[in-house]
Amino acid sequence: MAYRWPERCATLFGKSLAMEKRMPTLLYSPTSPYARKVRVLIRECGLAKQIDEQTALPLDDPEALLAANPLGKVPALLLDDGSVLYDSRVICAWVAAQVAGHGDSGDAAHYWQAQRRAALAEGVIDASVALVMEGRRPSAQQSDYWIGRWRNAIARSLDVLDGEVDALHDQIDAITSAAALGHLDLRHGDLNWRDRRPALAVWFDAFSQRPSMQATVPG
Repeated sequence: MAYRWPERCATLFGKSLAMEKRMPTLLYSPTSPYARKVRVLIRECGLAKQIDEQTALPLDDPEALLAANPLGKVPALLLDDGSVLYDSRVICAWVAAQVAGHGDSGDAAHYWQAQRRAALAEGVIDASVALVMEGRRPSAQQSDYWIGRWRNAIARSLDVLDGEVDALHDQIDAITSAAALGHLDLRHGDLNWRDRRPALAVWFDAFSQRPSMQATVPG
């Protein structure tokens, strides 16, 4: 059975949705790379006017977010039938399914390699967010061991993406990679990831000019 968001969620946005057909609503944080990945895909699929977007900052524990996702994480998608989807990978799959064939070359091998690169980029996001959270702990409690592991994981993963940059087009691997690199720029400028990866840097700078990326710049 699909998890359904409580009716009271509707009124938490300052309006009642009970008397009207619901538009799918995406709960997101402007600085979340997970949410940005979804928001970019929504725009690439031409669905920006069909999905409402509402800011929900996880650290504030907003009632609407906790009611929709008991993990208290973004993004979460409230569907028009009252059901809820999370996490970002599930939401991206739902968005892509709304536009049949988007980003699908019809080549199974290429499709699965794109999924592999998307998973790799998702791992970069995970490590990047973990570094942010570790940095918020008191310095005496921070783990040099884990910080080193996360930084090394990011470096190795970016080396792979740099080597496969010619395969990054407009599919989910490119979108997830862009969200990951954007988060590194936002939170970890000290990593200087561009220095050893000129091809990836050129690709990201060009991809960042897409309207979908410009519309979702963290701020």
